Amino acid sequence: MYKFLQIAQILVSIALIITVLKQPGKADGFNLISSTSDTFYSKNKTKTYESFLSKVTVLLAIGFAVITAFLTLLR
Repeated sequence: MYKFLQIAQILVSIALIITVLKQPGKADGFNLISSTSDTFYSKNKTKTYESFLSKVTVLLAIGFAVITAFLTLLR
């Protein structure tokens, strides 16, 4: 059981690193003029690839924390 959790933690951590690195930066430089404008993209942001990556990152982080807690309890 302990060895399985160790392997799962390694796989989850690699997947977490990849998803964090694939996410685009939030700031596109100094965009002071158009920072408050509502665009079609900003209104429909829940259906984008970036939103999917964000949700996957949260799920992987929760999984990593749970696996780490189980590994701590088993040791």
